[in-house]
Amino acid sequence: MRDTTAAGERKVAYRRYAPKTRTGCVTCKIRRVKCDEAKPVCNRCASTGRKCDGYAPAETNGALVKYQGSRKHDDPVFELRLDISTDALERRTLSYFKERTGPCLSGYFPDHVIDRLLLQACHREPTVRYAVSALSALHEEKELTAGLRKEHDETYLVPHNSYPMQQYGKALQGLQQLLKSGSVDLDLVLICCVVCIHFESIREQFIPAMVHLDNAIKLLKDRGPYEEGRVERSLVRTLMRMDIQSSIYLGSRVPSLPYYTANVDTELSEDLQDLTQARDVVTVYTDRFFHFLRKTADPYVSLEPGNVPLETYAKAQEFSSTFKAIEGLLWDFIHKPHIKLSFREQYGLNMLRTRVKLNKIQAGTCLFAEGTLYDSYLDDFDEMLTLCNFMMNSDPAHHKIHSVSLDEGLLHPLYYIATHCRDGRMRWKALSLLKCLPKGAGVWHYRSMTAAAQVVVEFEEALTNKPQGTALCEDIPEWRRVHFSNFDGYYLASRRRQVMLHYKTLSNGIDGEWTDMRQEVRW
Repeated sequence: MRDTTAAGERKVAYRRYAPKTRTGCVTCKIRRVKCDEAKPVCNRCASTGRKCDGYAPAETNGALVKYQGSRKHDDPVFELRLDISTDALERRTLSYFKERTGPCLSGYFPDHVIDRLLLQACHREPTVRYAVSALSALHEEKELTAGLRKEHDETYLVPHNSYPMQQYGKALQGLQQLLKSGSVDLDLVLICCVVCIHFESIREQFIPAMVHLDNAIKLLKDRGPYEEGRVERSLVRTLMRMDIQSSIYLGSRVPSLPYYTANVDTELSEDLQDLTQARDVVTVYTDRFFHFLRKTADPYVSLEPGNVPLETYAKAQEFSSTFKAIEGLLWDFIHKPHIKLSFREQYGLNMLRTRVKLNKIQAGTCLFAEGTLYDSYLDDFDEMLTLCNFMMNSDPAHHKIHSVSLDEGLLHPLYYIATHCRDGRMRWKALSLLKCLPKGAGVWHYRSMTAAAQVVVEFEEALTNKPQGTALCEDIPEWRRVHFSNFDGYYLASRRRQVMLHYKTLSNGIDGEWTDMRQEVRW
């Protein structure tokens, strides 16, 4: 709901943040729904075909449950029991997942799916256990062989007869059987899909990863509109983040889940209680913005610049105002006296701030063909660069922890600064930070993006006749500025260390036609 002041200005109405439930069975706590507390099993679980794990905080049938005296989470924390498998190698991979892969997947944030739901599902469903075993084995194998691969060759080709592929094959067969059964818990299928997406992403096989994502989204939508209790909300958030990632890195892909939770995400909260809530807020509005960007704004700019309807301008302005409001919420959250964040959580919060600033810049420029509009956002670019530089210099070791995480990390913000900020000092600093990212940074092929960014920077500054890093915004005319740049990312799984970069300029002025250019990029 939005109100209007006497001056005619619009203001955002806020929703009160509700605390989590503190009573009920373990399963209802994990799903964050109200439990009727019937004994020996609750009716809420029995009526939906779920297994009720009871009420005791001690040992349950397969998982050890203990309660943490945490200020943030009242949910039980599950420890992975290794005796659920009789296979020694499988037990080893599950142990590696607990010690290494699980924390890597969580990235910068506490992750309810990885830390709780996934571990619980391993005890309930062998298919999930096979998928987790495959992912963990692949992760360990990739890390062990990292030093043996040639310089500049980050691509990891997995032999089809290897143990990770064997376990992955079992997981896919089990997933097909689950889908054929018709009465399977949707949460289990979605959890298995999430693990499969991570597996394919580590292999840098992005097309199969997107197939898993699209199938998971289709299953979600086939069950009808989102309702609390029908599907775990944190699973929906995870799929939304993957949806955003695919839209960011795969160009024209339109996100599929922007308004799936519209019945519960109706208003912007007036206060952020923890980092998980902050991440959810940024996720929801980023997904909605990229849906608008890919489906509405991009076609106007590339095909009909200047012929944008007024209501479309109003929508872009609404997104810009929303991200300014979220920026303020994050700032207030940082300065709460009782908030104490770990280094890992500080990195996560800084990533959220960087993403919101980037969204704000895109919302303010997405309907205009003039590249000079970005010159008015130099302060935001500078703040983004400062945050990225802080994260890289404060604890270099933290990059190694998130080598398989699907969190975007520093890659996209630094690439955006290098290609859209025309201040020489800032863009060359961003480019140098891109080159300093460790080889395992993320699952996306960062070296190709770094090489593409350098091509764009050198092309724009070629006629300035100034030393590197000293060019100013006014030194780069409109007709020389690159407006769109992308490369053939679907072929990154090959051993070729090259991509074809495509970019557009308005070489005849903003009233002229687009000039399409391309260049082969090697590294």
